This record gives sequence, C-alpha cells and structure tokens, in this order.
Amino acid sequence: LVENPRNALVARGQKSSALVNEILKDVFLLKKPRAVHFTRHNAVHPWEDASPLEFLCQKNDASLFAFGTHSKKRPHNLVLGRMFDHKMLDMYEFGVLHSQPMAGFAKGGVGASAESKPMVLFHGDGWEHVHQLGELRSFLLDFFHNEAVLAISPLALERVLLFSASAAGWEEPAVAGAARLVRMRQYSCQLRRSAEGNAPFVQLQEMGPAVDLGVRRIHSAAPDLMREAMRRPAASSSTPKKTKNISHSRMGGREGRLHVPKQDLSQMPTARMKGLGKRPRSEGAAGPKKWANRAASE
Repeated sequence: LVENPRNALVARGQKSSALVNEILKDVFLLKKPRAVHFTRHNAVHPWEDASPLEFLCQKNDASLFAFGTHSKKRPHNLVLGRMFDHKMLDMYEFGVLHSQPMAGFAKGGVGASAESKPMVLFHGDGWEHVHQLGELRSFLLDFFHNEAVLAISPLALERVLLFSASAAGWEEPAVAGAARLVRMRQYSCQLRRSAEGNAPFVQLQEMGPAVDLGVRRIHSAAPDLMREAMRRPAASSSTPKKTKNISHSRMGGREGRLHVPKQDLSQMPTARMKGLGKRPRSEGAAGPKKWANRAASE
C-alpha cells in the first residue's frame, strides 16, 4: 500500500512578524506544488480552539499545516502539525531563534527543482535515545518526505535536508538553562569527479533556509488516535481479485482463455433437407423398374 502525497496548508495568525513570514514562505517553497499559502491574517488560535484550523485544512484537502504568529509572550512563533480524518492529530510549537531565508543564499548560484525529492538526514544521538525526539523525527519525516518512491537515482538527488539536535534539554527532569534546540539546514547536492575514479565526489553547498528552532509546546497524539492513524487496511481488500483464465498483455490488452470440451462432429445437429435425406433400401431396387416401365410406355 502506498499513501498519496500529503498537501500542506501555510497560514498566518492575527499578528505575525517579518521573520515568521519569511519562514512560512520558505516552507511553502519546500512543499510546493503540494501546498496552499494564505497570505492574509486569520483569527485562529490552534492551542485554544483547533476547529477553525481543522475547517481550513478540510476545505483545502490538507493534512499538514504550518501556522505562524507573533506576540509579546511568544515572539516569532511557528506551529507545525498533522491532521487525521480532518481532526487534529499532533502539533509542535517552535520559537524561531535564528533564521536565514533562501533569498539570502541566492547569490551562490545553487538551487534545486521545486518537485525534487530531498534526502532527509538526522544528526545527533538524541534522535535515537530520547522518546520525544523520536516522535519529532517521525513528524518531520512525514512533513518533508514528499512523494513515496521505491528508489532514487544518485543523479536525481538535488538537495539534502539536515536536522540536528542533542539530548541536552530533553532530559527528565529538565536541566536548568538548557534549551530544546532543533537546527534545520538545506544543502544543494552536486556530483563531482573524484580523484579515485571509483565513485563520484558529492559536494554540498548550503542553499537555505537555515533555521534554529526552540521547542516550546508539544501536543502529542492520543494513543488510540495514533493507533487508528497507523492502521493499514488488509491486503486482500486493496488487492483486486484475480479472475481465472484472464491475463493482460504488455500493451495493456485483456486476454482470455476458453476451455472447450472435445466435440463429436457426428453428433452435431445440422439443418436437414429433403434432397439430402437418406433413401430406404427398397427404393434402390424399385428405381430401375420404374424407369424401365416409363421407357416402355414411351
């Protein structure tokens, strides 16, 4: 079973800063063409009431969303989340500590096509040993992986998304002064000729965005809801039933095989005509006498 690519909704709150607007624009470019960008402000508060945001996602057929706000209490706020069955599944609230948009790297002359599939890498031991970072890794993969493919040619790999985090700040109880940081970087991937000649040399050049995020709040999915979201239908229900003696050619044509029992042509019914009917044996003996009497009378 292969899931179809997910659409993302990018929107702003009642108030947003220029820094948040630049990040939302970059998120839209990363998800393009499967994204919808709302440039107007919306009176939506996901943490207090998620129903308006659920309505917008349902209306635009989006199961992912990026929502930016700005206030004195939570400056440069970015909320990323997922939907399941048009209901809120989970979401993460980040504070933008540092950001450099893609436009700041445009002078380097590097880039990638809009629909290219990125390679997503996670650097740091915290992704494996911290339970909350493991859930965040699953969320980021779901948000940025785009279409599901079986294999990618090395020549088609154009960009790399790198997320780095450490276990500092994620311990229980939390260490005083330690922040839960997640750094996001994107690099342009180019293949160069290597000196050995066995394999090409991969050159990475930063192309933006470069964002440092501090995790503020986490809304985890309920266990029963996550179990329902992860459930896969039975393979028998998705696989079409095989019809006997029917196959398909390489050109897509439908071919059938018919099994006919052995036929006995002597028993096959045919149209009967009087001229072709069998004569009785007595008629053969009486025939010449009849012709002889006829000839004698003449």
